[in-house]
Amino acid sequence: MSSVRSQPLESRHCEARTVLTATEAAKLRAISSNVPAPSTALPCEIAGGHDGDHIALAAVSDGDELWWWLCWGHQAREVRQIDLCDGHSLDDPYLDDCLLPAGHPRPHSYAIHVG
Repeated sequence: MSSVRSQPLESRHCEARTVLTATEAAKLRAISSNVPAPSTALPCEIAGGHDGDHIALAAVSDGDELWWWLCWGHQAREVRQIDLCDGHSLDDPYLDDCLLPAGHPRPHSYAIHVG
């Protein structure tokens, strides 16, 4: 587990959005009962200005142990199971875990403004 000192809340979420296709929703329903309806807008979860693909949480399964992400970019689109990042904020009175997939571009989720 890595620990990271929190950064000031300066980053905002990426503004990219996509919709879950019927095929993607069906694939997710085979592994989870909590799946957004097809055509539900899913926001990119990482900070704006990032390089590479966009990533949106699509579903969780196995008692919230497995996190399923919709990853999309200019040429590819797929649903993948990716473990959570192991980053933690140490500066807050409460220990904050990063709720983004492992290997995401910085910053961690706890350093991104919502909205």
